Amino acid sequence: MSDHQVRADSRPLRILASGVNFGWGSAGKLSSVLRALGSRVELEVTGVGTELGRPVLAGLGITRWRTVDASDTAQVDALVAELAPDLALVVLDPELATALQNTGCPVIYVDSLPFLWTEHDPLPVDVELYCAQRTLPLPPAAEAAMGRVKNLTWVPPIVPDSASLSRAALRAETTAVGRDAGLAVLNLGGLHSPFTGSADDSYQRLVLEPALDALSRAGVERVVITGNLAPDAVVPSPGSMTVEIRRCAHDEFLDLLLRAGWIMTSPGLTTLLELAAVGRSAVLLPPQNLSQVLNGDLVEHACSAQLRTSWPTQVLTRASIDTWHREGEEYAVERIRWRIAAACSKRLRDVVIREVTTDLEKGLDLLANGAPSFARIAQDFGGAERVAAEILSRWSAAAVV
Repeated sequence: MSDHQVRADSRPLRILASGVNFGWGSAGKLSSVLRALGSRVELEVTGVGTELGRPVLAGLGITRWRTVDASDTAQVDALVAELAPDLALVVLDPELATALQNTGCPVIYVDSLPFLWTEHDPLPVDVELYCAQRTLPLPPAAEAAMGRVKNLTWVPPIVPDSASLSRAALRAETTAVGRDAGLAVLNLGGLHSPFTGSADDSYQRLVLEPALDALSRAGVERVVITGNLAPDAVVPSPGSMTVEIRRCAHDEFLDLLLRAGWIMTSPGLTTLLELAAVGRSAVLLPPQNLSQVLNGDLVEHACSAQLRTSWPTQVLTRASIDTWHREGEEYAVERIRWRIAAACSKRLRDVVIREVTTDLEKGLDLLANGAPSFARIAQDFGGAERVAAEILSRWSAAAVV
C-alpha cells in the first residue's frame, strides 16, 4: 500500500508518543519522526509524559496529553483502552515501552544511545520493533546488551527530514543565511537527570560564567541560552553583551543554529547530529552525564579534540567514568553529578572555572579560524524517514489483515 493509498483510504494513524524526561534529545527524535510521518499520512497523536520535552514538540498538533505510571498495569491498560491507538512511538523509556507492549499495543521503540547500555540497564527487548540509532561503535558490554533485543533494526541518525535539512544546509553554505557574527547560541540541554532530580544547579554555576565570559571576549554581542534553564534565572552579562533565556520549539532551535555566528552546546547527541546534518560545528561544554562523555568522543575522533571541553581531573577522570559505566548508566550518572556538585566547593570552584574558561576559549579560536564541520560524524541522516517507513509498513499490513 502506497503512502497515497494510506491517505486516501484510511482513517488517521492513531499514535501514542512519548519520550523520557532526561534531556531534550528524546523530544527532538519524536519531533523528527512525527514530522516525517505527518508528511505522508494524517496523524492523531496523543502525547504521554514527556513533560520536559513538550516545548520542543510545540506546533506538531499534539493537543492531548496524558500522564501515566508505567509501573501501574491498570493505569496503562486503561489508557490503551480509552485511546485505542494503532501503535506507540516511545523514545528511550524502556519501562513505558514494555508496559504498553504488554497491553497488546504495538510499540516502535527508538534507542538513540545503544552504545551506552550494559547488563545492568533495562531494555524493552520484546517490543514490536526496536530501532537503534547507529553512531558510535558498540563496546563489548553494549553489544551483549543489544544481543538480547528480539526485533532489532539499525537506523541512521534521526534528525529532521533530510530534504528540508539539505536545503537549509545549502542556504547556510552559499549565503550564510544572514549568519549573525554577533549572535551566539549557548545550549545547556536538560540540566538534570531522573536519577539526581532537578534541584541541583551545580552545572550552571560552574559553566555559565566561563562560557559567557569566553563568548564576550570573542566579540559576541547577544547570547540566546537554550535548554531548560528557568526563564527568570539570573545570569551574568559580561560587558555590554545581552543574554536571553529561551525555551524553543524544534524548528525555532534549528533556525537559531543556522543563524548564529557562534555555537556552544552541551554534548547531547541529538544536537550534535542536527548540527552535523546542516554542516555546522560548535564548542562543546563539559558533559553533564554519562552519554555526553561518550558523545564527546564522537566529536573528538571525527572533528577535533580542541572543540571538546572536559572537566579538570580534580572533578572527573575518564578512568573513573569508565569504571562507573560498567555498573550501568544510573550508577555512573549519579556519581558524575555528585562530583560536579562537589566542584562547587570553595576549594575547587576557582580552579574549575579557570580551566574550563581556557578550554572554551581554545575551542572558540578554532571556530573563528575554520573548525571542522560536524558533518564528518555520519554519512547518512535519514533515520527519521526510516523509522516513519517502518511504522507505515506495519500499519498498512495491519489494515490489510
